[in-house]
Amino acid sequence: MTLDTKPAERTPSTADLAALRRPSWPTGAGVVVVLAVVLWSAQTTEFSLAALVDGLPHIADFVGRMFPPDLAVLPTAVSLMGETLAIAVVGTAIGVVLALPWALLAARSVFDQAWLHHAARASINVTRAIPELMWALLFVSAVGLGPLAGTLAIVIGSAAGMARLFADIFETMDMRAWESAAAAGATRSQRISWVLLPQSVPTVASYTLLVLDGNVRAASLLGIVGAGGIGMELTQQLRLFEYGNVLTIVLVVLVVVVALDRAAAYLRKKLI
Repeated sequence: MTLDTKPAERTPSTADLAALRRPSWPTGAGVVVVLAVVLWSAQTTEFSLAALVDGLPHIADFVGRMFPPDLAVLPTAVSLMGETLAIAVVGTAIGVVLALPWALLAARSVFDQAWLHHAARASINVTRAIPELMWALLFVSAVGLGPLAGTLAIVIGSAAGMARLFADIFETMDMRAWESAAAAGATRSQRISWVLLPQSVPTVASYTLLVLDGNVRAASLLGIVGAGGIGMELTQQLRLFEYGNVLTIVLVVLVVVVALDRAAAYLRKKLI
């Protein structure tokens, strides 16, 4: 006969549960800071529900001028939307190629040299801090008006954005296989090729599809500064007050964005 010496588990009391629900002072301080920032932001932006309500008739008037849509511009809109989609696809594809090595350098789990990690992170943050419209203006001045400038802007913006995401993915992965490969004598490049990248392919591909979806929207706006795509035509029609043409262009963009979003969601479910 053996005696069970295992101590009995204590049932949490009401006081214990109440203590768990009671926020700590750092949590309370954080909530106060967040509320203060929100209130300051609202005051700075002159946010006003009353002003919005007063402006609703003007919004209705603007939208009413768009109907009915003028289908005469539909062939041009479809063609330019194809150009916009091409800008997004090429920019995203090249951005992924640039982002992967950039992210590897920025990941502590891959390269543990502090100076290399900090340099890579700093370059990513500096690049991400510059809006894509600014990159588009820069490349328009370099290569002239047209889709090439927009593509280059998407490449830079996508590379920096995805490098940041991929670096976080690499740092949060389970590194047991990486350490086992290192113990077996595999070099760093072999571990990257045989362990790290194969494990991260589904997640990387999923985030790439999300970035592509966002790049289609971004490429639609880059035409405002002459960087090709449907944005140039949209800007021109707005300046001419051709609101029927504007609605047609917006509908074309909407259809493509929704279709791409559904396709990306389907592929992400298959990948993960």
